[in-house]
Amino acid sequence: MPGDDRLRLHPDDYDFAILHPAFRRLFGTTDLYNYGYWRRATGEPIATLPEAATRLVSLHIDTDPHRDTARSVLDVGCGLGACTALFAAGYPAATITGINYSARQIAYANDTYASAQIRFHQMDATALDFPDQSVDCIHAVEAAMHFRPRSAFFAEARRLLVPGGRLILTDVLADRPTSFIPSVNDERTPGDYARALQVAGLEPVEIRDIRADTILPFAGVMHRSAMHAYGREIEESLSAYLLVCAVNPG
Repeated sequence: MPGDDRLRLHPDDYDFAILHPAFRRLFGTTDLYNYGYWRRATGEPIATLPEAATRLVSLHIDTDPHRDTARSVLDVGCGLGACTALFAAGYPAATITGINYSARQIAYANDTYASAQIRFHQMDATALDFPDQSVDCIHAVEAAMHFRPRSAFFAEARRLLVPGGRLILTDVLADRPTSFIPSVNDERTPGDYARALQVAGLEPVEIRDIRADTILPFAGVMHRSAMHAYGREIEESLSAYLLVCAVNPG
């Protein structure tokens, strides 16, 4: 996938996007920043971005069959920390650690969401500073497509997870160059994605394309908000939006 000269992956780019007043208005008071999952657990459609963004995190939590017994959870690519706080509510018996490579966002997260249960660290997702087999579950909400490379993050997840530990992701695939997916992340299909997980030593349990309930309604919000260039880019370049669960087989 050529076109890395278009990439906007510096922390300053993320800070500009996440903290931009227009996006903050769209996401309301949630402090979240994701495409959202636009369907309730009952199957009914969701009408607003703040509810959809929150629902995406709950979908992550619901995907973990062993959330009640988890004691250590990582939120990799934690943004401003609101997502990590939602994970803490879904894993009441666990210590939750949010990881982000933006110092500015980690400072905000520490000021706003840190607690006895929740901690935050500035860290590279491809070189996580934690001991082997020390984590029960790793979540990455719409983040792994940015990591350089995504496969190194998979290898780190395999190293950190206890036997039977889960890696749960929402991630996107592109069939053309984008400004936010480096060319090294060249998985084009769910099958490619499954093979990348297997190469890292992880066992795919679920890989489901939920593009219709994520990318498409979010692009509609972008168009209604006169952010047409961004809406067109994600509509035209993102071929799949995956909900993924993989385990460390031990």
